[in-house]
Amino acid sequence: MAASNHVFTLTLLIIAFGFLLKKFNFITEKDGKTISKFLMHTTFPALMITSMANVKLIPNLFLIPVFAMVLGASMIILAWFLLRKYPNETKGVLLMGAGGFNAGLFGFPIIEGLFGKEALVYAIMFDLGNTLTVFVIIYSIGGYYSTQKSSTFNLKAILKKMFSLPPFLAMILGLFLNIFSIKIPLITNEILTSLAVANKPLVLLLMGIYLSFDLNKSVILGIFKVLLVRYLIGFIFIGFLYFSLSNHIEIRNVLMICTFFPVGLTLLPFSDEFNYDSRIAGTLLNTSLIISFLMMYLVVYFIRI
Repeated sequence: MAASNHVFTLTLLIIAFGFLLKKFNFITEKDGKTISKFLMHTTFPALMITSMANVKLIPNLFLIPVFAMVLGASMIILAWFLLRKYPNETKGVLLMGAGGFNAGLFGFPIIEGLFGKEALVYAIMFDLGNTLTVFVIIYSIGGYYSTQKSSTFNLKAILKKMFSLPPFLAMILGLFLNIFSIKIPLITNEILTSLAVANKPLVLLLMGIYLSFDLNKSVILGIFKVLLVRYLIGFIFIGFLYFSLSNHIEIRNVLMICTFFPVGLTLLPFSDEFNYDSRIAGTLLNTSLIISFLMMYLVVYFIRI
């Protein structure tokens, strides 16, 4: 538990630092948009390449990405039902926050601290399915409801945009390198690793910059509905895991923790790209971060780690 406490404390401190930078006018939300664009074209792609290129791919583990995609899709569908009467500019950003998970940055250190480095393969496979959900389903939802788009659904335009998105291309490249056992040149690997490491503090600072408590009641209610959906569906899936994977204790326990990972950090750059209210995204992210940690504590206590 000490490792989990350390990760959580460090995360909150960096977010608070970003919030204070904005509070005392050292940086503005407009500056945050520039940082967000920088992340999408540098550190996010580097993180995707290094993660996907180095994971050990085992055929029977590919059911885990399917589990992650079904979990995310279930949350999105229920959230859409609850938010269907909201205006598009609010519904879009809230739906994007409904089904993605912060696995690589927030989740992996906790999984490693609780179960050891060997168990990370299960979390990485979960993140593979989560990544597909984020960059295919969630990104498409953002494009569909965006105030920058016309009211007509343009699948071709969304697919074109998605396949030009640096993190998505980086994920494909990382998988290609992995499948064909192609080694990344040493100097290139060092550059990518350095950028990937820089991603975490920059994203957490960005979360603090976008943290806002100045939101109207309808938006706060919408955030509450999204969080209710995420944790309600999470408990249902945890029940399924507990009884269906009783013969695979380590996989079951890791996936139970993964189910309560907080909202994915890509919500911030996606919100900027589609011109949504980034304050909604930041508040949803930070609120889910605190609740998810509490939920993971409950799971850890329940499975007696």
